[in-house]
Amino acid sequence: MGRIILLLLLTSLSVWSMPTLEIGLDEILKATSKQNLSIKQARNVSEVAENSASLANAGLLPRLDLSSGSTLINGINQTAAGEIDVENTSISAGLSASYTLFNGMQGLTNYQLLGVQAQASELQSNMIEENILLSAADLYVNVLNRYDNLQISLEQLDISRQRLEQARDQTERGMGSSLSALAAQVDFDNDSVGVIESEYALQEAKRSLNLLVGWDLNQDYHPKSLGYELGSYELQILKSIGEKANKSHTLNLNLEKQTDLSMKRTLGSVLPRVSLSGSYGVQQINPDVDFSFDNPDMTTTAGVTLSWNLFDGMKSKSIQSGRLLQKNSEWNTLDSKRQLEKSLSSALAYYEKSRQLLELKANTLSSAQLNFDQTSEYFRLGQVSSTQFRDAQLNLSRAKSSQIQARYSAYLAEMSLWQLTGQLEDKIQNS
Repeated sequence: MGRIILLLLLTSLSVWSMPTLEIGLDEILKATSKQNLSIKQARNVSEVAENSASLANAGLLPRLDLSSGSTLINGINQTAAGEIDVENTSISAGLSASYTLFNGMQGLTNYQLLGVQAQASELQSNMIEENILLSAADLYVNVLNRYDNLQISLEQLDISRQRLEQARDQTERGMGSSLSALAAQVDFDNDSVGVIESEYALQEAKRSLNLLVGWDLNQDYHPKSLGYELGSYELQILKSIGEKANKSHTLNLNLEKQTDLSMKRTLGSVLPRVSLSGSYGVQQINPDVDFSFDNPDMTTTAGVTLSWNLFDGMKSKSIQSGRLLQKNSEWNTLDSKRQLEKSLSSALAYYEKSRQLLELKANTLSSAQLNFDQTSEYFRLGQVSSTQFRDAQLNLSRAKSSQIQARYSAYLAEMSLWQLTGQLEDKIQNS
């Protein structure tokens, strides 16, 4: 049974060792930015908002209308002489233009508001992309974690294989008991299960990452390790950068600007409105059914219109409500700044804790490695039991896994700092 399991594992590992594409985190982020469907949708929404920020939608361009028509009239007129049949044809065409010369600067304010709304849509698109890129980085780190755990499982299996071969050899030569060989077989089987579970977990982690990136779910690759050094950060510098570059806080500043422009538009609505208009038209009425247009009458008009709503009881309420919304927007921006400061403080504290744990885990790993090396030598000399050897082996495996988890947790904590300061993509590309 042990030989069958070993054969299956060797076959699986031979497939695993086949060369495949090697991909790093920066390449994952580039592919995600290019292929993720949610990012594509967000960019389209942003482009729609940008297209809407035009002079025409703000009402700043004149209006020009062309019209034409033909009317056939057939009826009976009552006269003193009796009934008279009437039949004629009316043909007309005209061109009219209108332009709002002044409306309390509402047109210009509308144009500014549309521009700010387009900026807000772009910020929202960038936020969506940044959050997805951070999720991609998280999933990529999970792939790295699973890959490293598979290597640990393979090391464990190799150690158990050597121990099993040694126990069988000693049993065959009468130097060891069958119980030791049986215990070695059990440990080898357990480590074989561990390899299978680790390889499954790695493939599942890759499928999750492939789904987010937009690749085929079974796309295979080797992840490149994160080789850059963890940085050191000061809270005040992070706050200064975050207030300028954090996308959520910048969006709140944008919303405050929108509220101010909406208030400015409301104030402009109480001012008079001046409009220009002009038209040019031709018309010809022909007796009977006659659509000729050889001698039309021409008409030209031009005018200026002034309108001013002297009383509207609702305007004062609109202005009052607008000022309340302005105050709420100011408070929302202040709260956003405080939330950013809190998030940065917590993220930095978590990052520093992760670095401290990483140092402790490295010391633990050194101790576990030393303990295993000594126990292995004593086991070879027959001075410790197989149970003690197995305990040292498992302790080393747990120490390695714990150290790997601590290292990747520190990397993710640092990436959270980069996101909060609006530097995620640039930092990863330059690392």
